[in-house]
Amino acid sequence: PTSSRKSSPDQILPVSISSATGFTSAVVNSGDVRNRGLELAATITPVQTRDFRWNLVANWAKNTNKVLSLYNGVQRIIVGSFWNVNVTADSGAAYGNLVGYKWMRDDSITLADGTHPIVVDTATGLPIRAATQTVLGNYNPDWVGGISNTFTYKRVSLSVSFDGQWGGNVYSVTDWFGSQAGVLKGTLAGREVDWDNPGYLVPNAVYQDGTPDTTRAHAQDYFEHLFYANEDAILNASYIKLRDLRLAVELPDKWANVLGFSGATFAVVGHNLMLWDKQDVIDPETTFDTGNRQGVENGQLPTARSIGFSLSVRP
Repeated sequence: PTSSRKSSPDQILPVSISSATGFTSAVVNSGDVRNRGLELAATITPVQTRDFRWNLVANWAKNTNKVLSLYNGVQRIIVGSFWNVNVTADSGAAYGNLVGYKWMRDDSITLADGTHPIVVDTATGLPIRAATQTVLGNYNPDWVGGISNTFTYKRVSLSVSFDGQWGGNVYSVTDWFGSQAGVLKGTLAGREVDWDNPGYLVPNAVYQDGTPDTTRAHAQDYFEHLFYANEDAILNASYIKLRDLRLAVELPDKWANVLGFSGATFAVVGHNLMLWDKQDVIDPETTFDTGNRQGVENGQLPTARSIGFSLSVRP
């Protein structure tokens, strides 16, 4: 287990400084962040016989952080912004909140899944945006991990490695703009018969008086309207990847001797071969920049899949 308490990176925060000094701001320690985590790793050989061997290597890690305090009693520091969503450090909460606009909810009604229905406009059937921004998610995963298996039978070996993460969110500008432009598969809803037939009925929505919504919004208007809030573009960042696969054959010694070596191994290798995730728009394994503005995706290309071969020799 690991536990640490450290100061967050310096930020330029407003500090009361007399203008007579010639300065209007100062670089200060912006606050304290506590990290508590657990890392586990194991190497196991479940099966071993004269001709067959199975090796397994697994790792798992979880980190929980909390912003304990911010400078001078400040409650929120915006550490990065992109397309109406702020990445924040909030006092008393986990670092890395994604803050933006969501749709208005009727808190007096609770649905079967524990959520509250979206409030729509009576005339248009379009969702009404909430008046203020709120926390929509957090980019930190609940845990990350991986597992690698190597099966060896005589001169043949097969290695298969998976890794991924569970939990966490990503703000996908690709999804946000793609919905607004009507180019994503999800925007076919309401257009199953024709370009605006039968129209889009917001699921489990209500009017401002609490009565059920029965107004079908114009399909194009609805998806263009998603541009005014960010919550629909906050995606689940959970994923599992078939990261590596390697099939290797150790060539017979006489073949290697012909080549002038004592041994040789030929292998077919693949990298990033398959992805399983909780949404179908982007590859959630994304890095937007190297600063504090994490948890944001914008026009990212999917991780490249590669397949090749190798020949390794021993003198």
